[in-house]
Amino acid sequence: MRARRHALRPAARLVLPALALLLASGCDAGGPDAAHSPATPQAGPPATAQAGPPTGPENRSLWTLIGDGGESLETLADDDPDVTAIRRTVVLHSGTVDDRSSTSVAGSVKSEFAFYGAAFRKSLEAQDYGAEVTALFRDNKLATRQEKVAWYRSTVYRDRRTAKAEMDTVFEFTAGDPGYLKKGGLAVGTPYTEHRTVSLAKQGGTWVITGIRRTPLERPAPQPAGR
Repeated sequence: MRARRHALRPAARLVLPALALLLASGCDAGGPDAAHSPATPQAGPPATAQAGPPTGPENRSLWTLIGDGGESLETLADDDPDVTAIRRTVVLHSGTVDDRSSTSVAGSVKSEFAFYGAAFRKSLEAQDYGAEVTALFRDNKLATRQEKVAWYRSTVYRDRRTAKAEMDTVFEFTAGDPGYLKKGGLAVGTPYTEHRTVSLAKQGGTWVITGIRRTPLERPAPQPAGR
């Protein structure tokens, strides 16, 4: 069962079929990437108001230091330096991949790659990820906008070299080819939620993303008639 989250209280939701490349950043690339990390992005979308710090309803941090066997060692404060750096990386990355349009997607993908460790980046390049996403947005005149994010229990390993962040992102389509959207069961102006498990590693003093796992898109269930 997922840990309690904050900032996002959706109603019952309908699971939508996953779109293979839409907003996808590949599968988990496995262990920490030992190669040199990319430069820290010099620009990126601002974090949404809901993006942090990730504290639960009892004002407790959702960040935990864990041992080699996954056991909890201690709760990490929201202002812990590693927590702050990890959260910033995840928030800026989610803003980059969730705010895109047919005209901005090429630059957006380039910015997205700056968040990744070398091995993960090479894996995506081998899949021709950048060209596929760029074509997807351009061919179907797509545009998306992030609305908010929410956090679940996230962990930093005791060596403070690897971490795993659990979060939801909520975004909507602001434009798109009607035929493409209809085929995918999608609609403009409807909020869609995607849960992400983001693996990170500290390389050269910088936290970079080494893998991402995603759930199929979900949207709020329709309200009963008369409400």
